[in-house]
Amino acid sequence: MKLKKLLVGIFSGTFVLGGTILLAQQVTPPTEVEIITEGAKMAGVKFSHEKHTKDYKVDCKVCHHKEEDPTKGALKCSACHGLMGGTEKAPDAPKNMLAYHKNCIDCHQKVNAEQGKAAPTKCNECHKK
Repeated sequence: MKLKKLLVGIFSGTFVLGGTILLAQQVTPPTEVEIITEGAKMAGVKFSHEKHTKDYKVDCKVCHHKEEDPTKGALKCSACHGLMGGTEKAPDAPKNMLAYHKNCIDCHQKVNAEQGKAAPTKCNECHKK
């Protein structure tokens, strides 16, 4: 009888603990990525998730705007924003260069104006060879 209770207790505890871990699990983005667009004229851009999310407190949805919960996984921008425009997944999406520039440069200009910072806004400040 004691063995049965012990086994039921162990099973129940394992089940509850496993469920809690699964519910609490979030996807940790890479600290830094290089955004490279195949066929683009300019070099790729190194992007720090850590700086933008932790230091600058940028919400994940600013970039991953189509994801219901980007902390549980997010698509690459190129899934919707192709070199020449939309993709099969999102035919009306603007081409990736325009999407990046609109999102990144507009934000950098706003931060620079409001906070007197020097976030990059010129081509060679992000696209380093």
